[in-house]
Amino acid sequence: MKCAIAGTVLALLGCGAMHGQAAGQATDEALQFEVASIKPSPPRKEGEPRGMMGCFGGPGSKGPVRYTCAKASVATMVLTAYGLKNYQLRPAFSPDAEQFNLEAKVPPGATAAQVKVMLRNLLTERFKLAFHYDKGELQGYALVVAKSGLKMKESAPDIPSSAEGGAPPPPLGPVKDADGFVYIPPRNRMAVSGANGLTRWAGGNVPVDALRGLSNTLTGRPTIDATGLNGKYDFVLTFRTDSVVGAAPAPLGEGSIVPAGDGGLTVLEAFEKQLGLKLEARKIVFDAFVIEHAEKMPVGN
Repeated sequence: MKCAIAGTVLALLGCGAMHGQAAGQATDEALQFEVASIKPSPPRKEGEPRGMMGCFGGPGSKGPVRYTCAKASVATMVLTAYGLKNYQLRPAFSPDAEQFNLEAKVPPGATAAQVKVMLRNLLTERFKLAFHYDKGELQGYALVVAKSGLKMKESAPDIPSSAEGGAPPPPLGPVKDADGFVYIPPRNRMAVSGANGLTRWAGGNVPVDALRGLSNTLTGRPTIDATGLNGKYDFVLTFRTDSVVGAAPAPLGEGSIVPAGDGGLTVLEAFEKQLGLKLEARKIVFDAFVIEHAEKMPVGN
C-alpha cells in the first residue's frame, strides 16, 4: 500500500498513523528557520579542494544557532532531514545532481530533532518536495559471528576522569603505525585513514551496531545485526580501497564486491579474517522513500 505525501500537512492527513507520527506533530508545520538562504553551489575549479560537504551545525555543535548545508543536492538534504540511508532513496542517489549551499539561522532553544523538521518544511516550501513511502527490496547482508570465532577484543572499562578521582587521560595526538597509516587513536569512536591503496578503519570502545553501519557505508547495501553481541569492542579493519562499492547499490541479484587481488583483502574478506565477523548475503525488505517531485531550483529565496 502506498501513501502519497506532499509536505507535512498531507503527511498528517494521509499517513500520520501509518508511519507512527506523534500526536503533537500537528505543530511541526510551524517549525521554521528564522532566516534561510539557498543558492546554487558554484562549480569547483580544477585543482580546488572539495572542502566541507553535507549538512552540519545547529544544536549540539559549536554554532548552535547556525545550520549549514554545503554542496548538498536536494537528495542529500532529504537524506539528512528524514534520517534515511542512500539505498532507501528513489530515484537512486546521484552524486552528480545539482548542488546547493544553505545558510540558515536556528531559533534559540530549538532541538536537533526540531532542526530536522525545519529542514523538511524548507524542502516542502522551497523545492515543493512531494513524496511517498513504498516497500523496497535489496540484496543486503546479515552481520554474524564467523565460524572461526570473534577476533575483536572487548574494550577495557573506561578510565575514571579526573573529576571522578581518576588520573587525567594522556593527551591524544596523531600517530603513524608501521604500515604508514596516520590517525589519532580512537576512543568511543572510529577513525579512518588511507595509505598505499588501502583504507584502514580503527575503532575504540564501539558497539557492534557501529560496524553494522560501517558495512552499510562500505558495501552500499543494507546490513542487519545478527551477532547477538552486546559489548563494546576495539578493532582495526584494513582493506583494498578499490573494493568499496559506490553509494548506489546494484539491483537485487546483480553486482558483486570487487574480487580479491594481490593488493590486499576486500571489505568482506577483511570483516571475516580480521574481525571474525561474516557478512552473509540476505534479502532485506525496507521502507523506500520515493520522490515524486522536487523543483530543480528553490523558490521564494
